[in-house]
Amino acid sequence: MSIRLKEGERIKIVERTPVSADAKSGLYYGFYRNLTGTIFKIYGKDDTAQVAVDVDLDTLPEDVWRRHMAVRDKMLSGLTGEAKRLSQTGGENEFHLRYVVLVGMPDLLRLPKPRVQVAKAA
Repeated sequence: MSIRLKEGERIKIVERTPVSADAKSGLYYGFYRNLTGTIFKIYGKDDTAQVAVDVDLDTLPEDVWRRHMAVRDKMLSGLTGEAKRLSQTGGENEFHLRYVVLVGMPDLLRLPKPRVQVAKAA
């Protein structure tokens, strides 16, 4: 039985060797291992659930990250006028291209919540 996760939780994709069933389902590829991100959407229930994960871009392998950024830059360069002005870095509606993967629920681990340090009164 897998852990119970919900949308918005921080997760890490497990490290394992892909098997032939993964190629058929398309739910796990070798470069998915150790990616971290946030659960965007859960489809189904329990161990058969499929989870859309919004991946932290800094955890992508270098070649995948470069392709992703090239696509983002190409999309940005295609914008014109007001849309381009608003989408620039620091703009009102800064453009952010997500990298979302679909993974089986059993391949996810919950990341611990960051500890919040409380300032001691002097």
